Amino acid sequence: MPKQTIFRVPHQLREVNKKAYEPYVISIGPYHHDKDYLKEMEERKVRSLNWLLQWTNQSVQIYLSEIGDMVEKARDCYSEPVDISKEEFLEMMILDGCFIIQFFMGTLREYPFCNTSLIRTSILHDVALVENQLPFFVLCKLLDIIPRTFFLQLEDSTDPKGWFISQLLKRFEGRMPGLRVDRTYNDDSMKNVKHIGHLLLSNWHPSDKAMDKYREQPTDGKWKFIRSATELREAGIDFKKVETGGNESLFDIKFEKGTLEMPTARIADSTESLYCNLIACEQLDIINTTFLTDYVVLINSLINSGKDVELLCKSGIIDNWLGDDEAVAVMFNRLGDYVDLMPKLFFYAKLFDDVNKHYEKRWNRWKANIRHKYFNTPSALISFLAATLLLLLTVLQTIFTIFFNS
Repeated sequence: MPKQTIFRVPHQLREVNKKAYEPYVISIGPYHHDKDYLKEMEERKVRSLNWLLQWTNQSVQIYLSEIGDMVEKARDCYSEPVDISKEEFLEMMILDGCFIIQFFMGTLREYPFCNTSLIRTSILHDVALVENQLPFFVLCKLLDIIPRTFFLQLEDSTDPKGWFISQLLKRFEGRMPGLRVDRTYNDDSMKNVKHIGHLLLSNWHPSDKAMDKYREQPTDGKWKFIRSATELREAGIDFKKVETGGNESLFDIKFEKGTLEMPTARIADSTESLYCNLIACEQLDIINTTFLTDYVVLINSLINSGKDVELLCKSGIIDNWLGDDEAVAVMFNRLGDYVDLMPKLFFYAKLFDDVNKHYEKRWNRWKANIRHKYFNTPSALISFLAATLLLLLTVLQTIFTIFFNS
């Protein structure tokens, strides 16, 4: 595993939406450590650590000794030089790590500063930021130090580290449809987890069935982008919502018999920042998959304007919590800026080919035009039937006239 695993966001990505990479209330790690507007939470970290030490009857020296042994290893994980002393860096790792653990293990609920929905939501946003990370091995070491009796909900047979991962993933489940929260981790598999962002991406992927189809598709990279949703609709392509459940995920999209079937994506205020940071993780090669990047490329192809969003909302594919269709269009168009796509590994290459083949057939567009023109509304259908009946009667009248006059 490379030493550097926690990176700064590249300039070209940051310039698209600077706010998406900035923490709301808490700094984790050194990159945002000195920002004035985050200082209030520093005092709260100290209070939560003191409460932990009092409850467990432990000395802070245990933490300083155990975590102190991995300071240099942790500093090497950051792509930019860490401009703080070894002592300050050690203190930061302990305070940040213990706070994160208590937050996800549910032991901070008694504190006024953590029992409001706004604060909890803000912290959840902040711990997923690509620049706001601790090496995961630091969190694992802290979980070894904290007595298991501190976490009252744990049974004797429960592994604290596995429980921590489970609770963390469950908190993000609503924001990441199809996120796998049931994966079992042991000490060996935890060594491969780089940080929380990497953990989230490692458990957010297509279903096994979708992956089998992906492995069967050509890898020549000779696919073309698809048209927007409104253009595809005019070519007779329908859009259908697929409920996520079981092993399905947001990435399980298929095209069959002229219908593009997609799970519902809820677009809320937090969506853009979450996607930006997880895409940055993929772009920085923190994980060797690009499923989210590929998904955003697909959605960005479908959406050129608010009309496309409106169509996808009516189909149940987008659940627009922003309220404004144009805002959703702008969001996805921004997400697609400056991402590095790997054509030969593009997850939706075959799907794009199938959609384009359907779109390019004149027969499909002719049928769609007839359907939209004459069968789109009840009144249009009635008019079409009336016209057809009138034409039929005219033909019959002509036949009878010719027959009786002959």
